[in-house]
Amino acid sequence: MEGKPSTSKLVRELIETMPAVKECLSLGIINHSALARLITEELAKGGHFANTTAVKMALIRLGEELKGRKVEFENGIRSVIAGTVISLQSDLTVITASKGAVLPRLREILGVMERARFFQLTQGVDTFVITISREDKDPLLNLLGSGILDIRDEQAAIVLISPENILEKPGIVAFITSVLSFRGINITQVISCHRDTILVVSRKYAPTAYRILEDAILKMRGTDNK
Repeated sequence: MEGKPSTSKLVRELIETMPAVKECLSLGIINHSALARLITEELAKGGHFANTTAVKMALIRLGEELKGRKVEFENGIRSVIAGTVISLQSDLTVITASKGAVLPRLREILGVMERARFFQLTQGVDTFVITISREDKDPLLNLLGSGILDIRDEQAAIVLISPENILEKPGIVAFITSVLSFRGINITQVISCHRDTILVVSRKYAPTAYRILEDAILKMRGTDNK
């Protein structure tokens, strides 16, 4: 017969459902006594009665652990972003087409790819998304015909090429996209291919998005050298 879960285990499980509180714990900017009272009340609602002092001690230990993990996590992101190079491809079109339109013409589509200045093919469950340079799109449109579901002109691609350790470090794409979303930049498409991360955005936002990401890279390089 299993014994009752420890106070520490119960506290950890509850904090996992409270991401804002977890972040504050990792930053060390929370009142442990007030939080302990809140957690004690929440545990009691689930039939788990714990001592408030024990809950507070569990929170302090968890906070120290989270601080260490946060530093390690951020150092991993910094090492990847600092080693990333960035470039911009403008004047693109994003075409969404049905599988039935793409698969029978795949050989011809690959021929278009070979000649195009920029070409990216992404497969979904029922569709393909093709991002292609504007000047090369007409042969593709003719091939896909009525199978085209959506066309978005006036797009641009920000290409980020990172060092090999991006394959082992979590949170890189989340960091990149959050930097842009925080500044109100909508991303049309995110493409990840080995060391490359490609962000497709509206062309009118591309210069701003490029500058934001370039600034982030340069800041990471500055802190990485300290």
